[in-house]
Amino acid sequence: MGYKRTLFLCLIVMLSAFPINSAIADSQTVCCDSGPVELFLLGDANSGTLSPFTAALSEESTEFEINDAIAQQREIGNWRLDPAWGGDFPSSTWDFEINYEVKNSGGAQINATVNVEIGSESHTGSTDASNSFLAPGSGKLSISIPVDSGSLSSSSKIKITLQAQTVVFSVPAGDAGLIFKWGSSSDDSSLSANIPLVDLEIEEPTTEGLDVYISTVVKSPWGTMTSAHASQFGIRVNNAELTSDPIETMSGDYVRLTWTWRAPAGGTQNITIEASIQIQSGTPIMSGSTEFTIDPQDDGGGGGGGFYPEDEPLRTNGVGSLLGTKINMELDVVDDKLVLEREIILSIDGEMAYWMRWGMDNIGNDDPTLSQPLQIFKSGTVNEENRRNRQIDEVEKNEFQSQMVNLCVTYMNDGMGIKLNELIGELSELERISFKIDLEGEELVTPHPITMKITTLELVEDGSSNTLLRDFIHAQPTPLWSSINLHIEITTSMTTSLTGADIKGEDSIEMTHRRGLFGEVINIDVKGLDQTDTFTLNALPTTSLLNAPSSLTGLTLTLLIVGFWISLRMTRDKRRSALWIELALAPAVLVALYLAYPPFTVGAISGITVCMWWMTAFASPKRKGIIQQTQITNFPSIECPACSMGNAVTTDERPFRMPCSGCGRVLKIVE
Repeated sequence: MGYKRTLFLCLIVMLSAFPINSAIADSQTVCCDSGPVELFLLGDANSGTLSPFTAALSEESTEFEINDAIAQQREIGNWRLDPAWGGDFPSSTWDFEINYEVKNSGGAQINATVNVEIGSESHTGSTDASNSFLAPGSGKLSISIPVDSGSLSSSSKIKITLQAQTVVFSVPAGDAGLIFKWGSSSDDSSLSANIPLVDLEIEEPTTEGLDVYISTVVKSPWGTMTSAHASQFGIRVNNAELTSDPIETMSGDYVRLTWTWRAPAGGTQNITIEASIQIQSGTPIMSGSTEFTIDPQDDGGGGGGGFYPEDEPLRTNGVGSLLGTKINMELDVVDDKLVLEREIILSIDGEMAYWMRWGMDNIGNDDPTLSQPLQIFKSGTVNEENRRNRQIDEVEKNEFQSQMVNLCVTYMNDGMGIKLNELIGELSELERISFKIDLEGEELVTPHPITMKITTLELVEDGSSNTLLRDFIHAQPTPLWSSINLHIEITTSMTTSLTGADIKGEDSIEMTHRRGLFGEVINIDVKGLDQTDTFTLNALPTTSLLNAPSSLTGLTLTLLIVGFWISLRMTRDKRRSALWIELALAPAVLVALYLAYPPFTVGAISGITVCMWWMTAFASPKRKGIIQQTQITNFPSIECPACSMGNAVTTDERPFRMPCSGCGRVLKIVE
């Protein structure tokens, strides 16, 4: 018996020594070794960072200025990659370049050094005769740093420090200066290095029907920025590129991207998965591959309906989703109160739409790892049969719409990156708010667009300036929204007005404001707004008779008609040719009315027009025939038998001969 037990134990030890096939491994790291990269200098001089992505550059540069000659060491700036990515790196020369500007001087002589700390090792490069003189104007200071081969651990950091030992200005003016600039697209100062940047880890595929879910974890110091802003990133299965959009979830501190690949047939088979990435254009493409054994089953249903993550999906791929925003507002009087009704339609796509769908299918999920915007929703009428069944049931949609009335601020501010109070006004001042979700014909939890409609009713103060809308996107380092398309239409009734409507901020936003007899219409249409763009829409809601479209139009038309009628009365015995010409001023008044000029301006233009008519009427000469008729009424007259023209007899002399003023015939008066 002891002999058999000994043989059994030996057999177990021998079996445990056999190598494990990679096909049943949990995951395989397939990439990547050290590679060349250009790291841009970002942030403040005392706490800067490094990034290989141009998307991290801002619009404004960071500057450090030296205004006087220095003769002792001064630190200009330092930038860190902390922690750096672990791995070996070869011996190479690193190149440091920083933009500069020499102002009000014939140049500057500089003695500078760049110190590179890699873990516990330090390497230094200095200026020499070839690069120590900085010409006037703008340019780049370049310093090379020889770096020996070494290794980075997962906790190591890379720190770059630029120091100036001496700076001497040539022929300086009183305000001479040397300015170093970095951190923007126009001042893209950088460090070119050869270091490990990223690991690509391919997880063991899972199958559902014929669907095979291929997951790759992208590990790097820059998180989701790496997969989002890499010049090239892709997955190939059996040499065929996967072109569908992946589902993105977190994997610890890194991002997991999962694609769905349809197996050509069921049964056990080997597949080769290759992952590749190019961090920057012009750098080598790094790639690696591994082989897995899979066993998809053709159950007649095809696939499993797409990958459904156990963990909460990411709300952004690092670039952001497109947000379409259509806002309709209507100003009216209801029960003697001035009310503003809003209808806001948010058209959402990409990762944000998928996150919203997944969240609605997880209403009531008590997983503590969920983000706060999803944790706050309660089960309500949603039961276990509805939850996580990969589709959004009617009860889930209704529960979401109902709870959003009270949870909308947290959900939209923290979850969607939308400042709700700037979009709809102060929630506490609203008389009514409701939410409605349109799944755009797709109830499954898939990357499909979704529409959210928000309707509100608000009482507004008559005659008080009101901010109708402000920029409503939270600017974030990793944007949730790539761009915003905005269309706004605001209408008023016949008796209400939005006087002095004006939008300030982003120059690309244009507004049209039109006024008619039946109301006013304001239109704003802009595409491609960035998350950092700002704007404010202000107006004065009022029911004043001098502002309301119907009464203002009536008063303006009345003033014009009465004014012109008086002008006609004034010129009943005068020439009217000049007055008819000046009648063309009336359309100018109507144009000002239509273009929604302020009532004071419309009234001033109308008054000036009427005054011009009256002045013209007063100065117009009398008609010739009217002068004759006036003269005739002052003296006895005699009618010409030839032309019937009345001729005034201006003397008592008899007999008297006079020419006819009409035909010239001589008339003889004897009595």
